[in-house]
Amino acid sequence: MRRIILIIIASFMFCNIGFAEIRMIEKNIIDKRMSHLVVLTFCVDGYKFIVARDDKNKAISLDLKQIFEERNGQSLPAKC
Repeated sequence: MRRIILIIIASFMFCNIGFAEIRMIEKNIIDKRMSHLVVLTFCVDGYKFIVARDDKNKAISLDLKQIFEERNGQSLPAKC
């Protein structure tokens, strides 16, 4: 009986199903002579993220960062 309970608890610990609300807020295309840089702003679960992508070379993602803002002298994640 203890083994069964232990197996069930261990299986719950390794099961991870996550759901997030993701929506695109803004898309900017910076057109240089040799490449096209696409800058996307996303809202993921109420927080802002920015993705920079090289559209000419079809790279998936060059950079992904979370946007922070200063509130009351503290650096806190920016909300959408």
